[in-house]
Amino acid sequence: MADSTTTQRAEELVTQARACFEQRQLQKATQLAKEAASLAPTNQNVQALVQSLSNADSNGSQILSLVKSYVENGDEKDGQEAVKLLKQHAAVPTDQVTDVAHLLFDHDGKPTDIRDQLTGAFVVNSAAARKQLASRIQVGTEATRYFRLLWRRGEYSFNSILPVLLDAGAWPNADIQTQAKRDAFLLALGKLLDPALEHGEWSMTLIARLLTSNAHDMAGLIDRDAFEIVLAQLDIRLDAKIRAQATLAVAKLLEETCEEGEAIFMDYITNGVAKGHNDELIVAFSAAASVFPLVPQTVAKLFLTPGFLEGLVPVLERNSMGQRKSHRLEQAAMELMSAACVDKACRESISKIAYNWLDDVAHTSTEAEAASMAALVLAKIPPKPESEESSVSHADDLSTLLVNLTLNASSPAEQQSSIEGLAYTSLQPKIKADIVSNSALLKKLIERLKSTTTADPCTFGTLTIFSNLVSYRPAQSEEQQKMSQLKNYAEAKKQEEQDPLDDEKHVTARCKTVLDADLVPVLVAAARSHYTVTILGIAAKVLHALAREQKHRGKLAQQGAVKLLLQTIDRLQTPTGPASSSDSATAAIHLAAHALARILISVDPHHVFSRAMPAISALRPLTLLLTPDTTSETRDLLPVFESLLALTNLASLEDDTVKDALLRNAWDPTQDLLLSSNKLVQRAAVELVCNLMASPAGVAKYADGSAAAKQRLHILLALADAEDDATRRAAGGALAMLTEWDAAAKAVLEHERGVAILLDMCADDADDVKHRGLVCVLNIVSAPGDIGAKGLEKVLQNDGVEEIKASLRECRDPNVMAVGVEVLKAILAKDGANKGKAITQS
Repeated sequence: MADSTTTQRAEELVTQARACFEQRQLQKATQLAKEAASLAPTNQNVQALVQSLSNADSNGSQILSLVKSYVENGDEKDGQEAVKLLKQHAAVPTDQVTDVAHLLFDHDGKPTDIRDQLTGAFVVNSAAARKQLASRIQVGTEATRYFRLLWRRGEYSFNSILPVLLDAGAWPNADIQTQAKRDAFLLALGKLLDPALEHGEWSMTLIARLLTSNAHDMAGLIDRDAFEIVLAQLDIRLDAKIRAQATLAVAKLLEETCEEGEAIFMDYITNGVAKGHNDELIVAFSAAASVFPLVPQTVAKLFLTPGFLEGLVPVLERNSMGQRKSHRLEQAAMELMSAACVDKACRESISKIAYNWLDDVAHTSTEAEAASMAALVLAKIPPKPESEESSVSHADDLSTLLVNLTLNASSPAEQQSSIEGLAYTSLQPKIKADIVSNSALLKKLIERLKSTTTADPCTFGTLTIFSNLVSYRPAQSEEQQKMSQLKNYAEAKKQEEQDPLDDEKHVTARCKTVLDADLVPVLVAAARSHYTVTILGIAAKVLHALAREQKHRGKLAQQGAVKLLLQTIDRLQTPTGPASSSDSATAAIHLAAHALARILISVDPHHVFSRAMPAISALRPLTLLLTPDTTSETRDLLPVFESLLALTNLASLEDDTVKDALLRNAWDPTQDLLLSSNKLVQRAAVELVCNLMASPAGVAKYADGSAAAKQRLHILLALADAEDDATRRAAGGALAMLTEWDAAAKAVLEHERGVAILLDMCADDADDVKHRGLVCVLNIVSAPGDIGAKGLEKVLQNDGVEEIKASLRECRDPNVMAVGVEVLKAILAKDGANKGKAITQS
C-alpha cells in the first residue's frame, strides 16, 4: 500500500493532469497520468483520470472518419458528432491530424455552421492543428487566400487565426511568426476599408489583440493611414463590439506612438470638423468622445480651442430645428460633451456656450435617447443661475426630468443616460429626499439592477445612486474639525452650513427605506456573477452604510448580507482576482469587513452560520480590521472596536475550532490593543481575551511558564485594576477562568502583586467585579497540593480574610454573598476548624 507521501504526490499529479486536460493539453495530461499511475495504481482518482484520457483518445480516433463523411458526403449528423467530440477535448491521433487538416483547410466548400465550428474547434483544441494551419499561411499569397477562406467560413473559423498567430510552437522560428502577424494585421486593416463589410468586429478584434499582445511586431505598419482606419471604427453608428475593440486598439496605438500619435489624432478630428458635413462631424465627435478618457489633456486642449465649441453649437442648433434633423449628430456631440466633463475648464465652457441648447433638447426633444443624454450632460455641468433660488429651481427641474426619463426609458441607451444623470444629481440632499420618497422610481431602479450584468454601465450608475442615498457624512474627530476651521479661515472661506436633510436622522431613514425596498436580496443574487472591483466596492459601501443602524442588522442578516460580504471579501482577496493588491480592492475589503463586523455584533451567530458557511470563515476579514494601516496618518478606531465586539461574539460559540483559529490569527493584534489608550478599544480587547479563556489553548497563553506568558499575565492583572468598570469585569472574568487551572493559579501566585490584586477585586464597589475576585480567590486556595497551600498562605499574608469579610458586609447580592461564604469556608477548612466557626458566625 502506498504511504501517505506517495498518495499525496499522486493526488497532486491527478490535479495537474485534470487542469491540463481542461486546457486541452492532452499530451502533458497523459504524461502526468502515467506518473501518477506508477505511484498509486490502485488509487480511485488515478484510475478515473486514466479512463477519461483513454476515452478521449478513443473518441479522437473517430474524428477523422466523421469529418471525412461530412466534408465528402455532406452527412450533417457525422459533422455534428465530430463537433461534439472536438468540443469535449477529444484528441485527434497524431497520425491523423494531417488528414483532418487537409479536409478542413484545403477544401473550401459551401460555408455552413457545422464546417465553421469544425474548423474553429479543431484549431483551438490541438497544437498540432495550429501547426498545420501555420504551415499554410507562411507565404504572403497563401496568407491572403486562407484569410479570405476562413472569413467566408464564419466567426469560429476566422477567430482561430489568432491562437495560431500567438502560438510560438506552431512556427519554425520567431521571424516567420512575426511576418505572419504583420500579414494578418494588414489584411484585417484592409478588410475594414470594405464599404459593404459585415462582421467588422472580427477584423477589429484581431487588430486589437495583435497590438495588445506585442505591438512591436507591427513596427513600421502603424502609420497615419492605419491609425485613421482604426479611428473610423469609433463611429457611434457602428456596432458596440467594434467600438469596444477599436478603443483598445487606439489606446495601444497612442501608447506606442506618443506625441506622433496624438498629432495624428488631433489632425483627424480637426480635419473632420473642418469639412462640416454631418458624416465627418459624427465620426470626429465619436472618436474624440472615445479617446477623451485616454488622453484627456490632449483632447481638452482641442475642445477648448477658441472657436471650436462656439462654432459647433450653431451647427447643432440648426440641426435641431431642421426638418431633416440628424439624431446621430446630436448623439455624437453630446457624447463628446459628456466625455469632456471630466475636465473642469471643459465643463465651464459647455455651461457657458452650450447650456441653452442642451436644456432645449432635454425638455423638448421627441427622441427620449437624446433627451436623456442632454439631461446627463446638464447634470455634470454647473448651472447658470442668476440667484441661489434659481440654482435650487434648476436642480429640482433637472431631477424631475431625470426621474421621468428613468421611469419611462425603453431602450438601454435611454436608461443608461438617465440613470447616470441621476447618479450625478443624487449627490444633493434635496434630490436624495425626492428619489427615496418615489417608490415607483426605487422599484424601477431595483428591477433594472436585477436585469443588469457586470458589463452593463447601468449597474455602476444604479448602485451609485443607492450609495449616495445611504451614505452618512464622514465622521470628523475634534482635531479634524479644528483643522478644517483653520483652513477655511486661512483661505477666507465661510464655514459651509450642513444641509439638515443629510444629517444622521435623515440618512438612517433613507437607509430603512432602501432596506425595506429589498435591495440586499438583489445584490445577493447578483453576486453570482463576476462583478468588477469597482462594482464590488460600491456594493460593500452600501452594505456598510445600511449596517450602521443597529435595528437594521437583523434584517440584513436575514436577507443574506453576511454571505454576500464574505463572498465579496473572498473574491477581492483571491490572488487571481480582479485587483487583489490595488488600493480600491483594499478599501472595498475594509468596508466589507467593517459591515460584517457590525452585523455580527447584533445577531446571534447560531442563526447566521451553518455547515455550509461556518463561523470560522468570518475570522480572517474581521482580524484584518485589527491590524493598523501603515499607509494612513491617522487610525480610525471604530472598525477596530466593532471588529473586537464581533470576534467576542463569535468566541462565545461552543466551537473550539473558532477559538483556536482566533488564537492563531487574532491573538497578537489583540494583545497590542490591550494597551490601547482608547478605553472602549481596550475594554473590547479584554472582553475578547476573556471569552478565549474558555479554550485550553487560550489558558496556555498565560500558564505555559514562558517569559511571554508571565508578561501577558502581568498585563491582565493590571487591567483587573483599571478605572473602567467593564474592563475590570472582563479582566476578572478571564482571571476567574484562568485560575481554575493549576498552572495558571501557580502563575498568579508567583506574580508579586497577584493575590493583592485579586483581593482588591473582592473589595470592588461593583458586585460583578467583586464576584469574579471571590471566584479567583476560591480557585487558588482550593487548588490541590502545594499550589493551594501557597495560595492560602498568600491570602492570609495579605489579610485576605478581613478584606473579604469587610467586602461582604457591603454586599447585597445573594449570589455574591454565597460565593464569599464559600471562600471563607475554604480558607478556614485549611487554616483550622475553630477559626472557621468563629469567622462564619461573625
